[in-house]
Amino acid sequence: MSYNHKASEEIVDFITSQIQSGVWKPGDKIWSENEFCAKLNVSRIAVRDAIASLTAISVLRKARGSGTYVENMDSVSLEGTRYFNLELSDVLELMEFRYAFDTYCTELFVERATPEEIDELEACYQEMVRHRDSDEKNYYSNRFHHLIAVGTKNKFIIKIADYLNSNLLSHQQFLSQAERLENYRIGVIYHKKILQAIREKDKEMAGIYCRYHIRLGMELYKKSQTSPKACE
Repeated sequence: MSYNHKASEEIVDFITSQIQSGVWKPGDKIWSENEFCAKLNVSRIAVRDAIASLTAISVLRKARGSGTYVENMDSVSLEGTRYFNLELSDVLELMEFRYAFDTYCTELFVERATPEEIDELEACYQEMVRHRDSDEKNYYSNRFHHLIAVGTKNKFIIKIADYLNSNLLSHQQFLSQAERLENYRIGVIYHKKILQAIREKDKEMAGIYCRYHIRLGMELYKKSQTSPKACE
């Protein structure tokens, strides 16, 4: 059977789905090369390429003479974490990082953003409000912070923001419907305050509003940990 790159990507997608669905958990042994070939009708080269790509970012771990295993979350690379479903404790740790990261990004945005980038941020906020009755509101809420990161003009900040943006939407799974609405309400209030401070070129207040917004979000997620309806 001939090898093609698409086959390798499809195998990566399959392994990812097995991990995210909980079929293969951290520490579990995955199929052998022969099993992949037989069950998915793919070439051995494609299987090896897929496994190598996931091993390189510590999603998988190869043990000589034993097989290939799903890596434990504590050993997974930053890039590799996007292949796993986050637990509530992981979400809170991520938000602790955002508490410092997003605040400084907002301050840099005030210093470096162009008028056009500020207008784009305003438009994103308006879309968030307009989609208040759909799940897209979460997309625009996350995009708001991503646009701020892009406006810093710092390539390392932007790369980290790309990673964060790919994981933040999963936060919603831990909240009940009522808590999701409260999370959205907090976002509307403080995104507007952040925008106003940015328009006024007040980086200190923009940073303070951002920090307070994230802290309220953290308190809401901690509340969801003890709520019996947290996973509805």
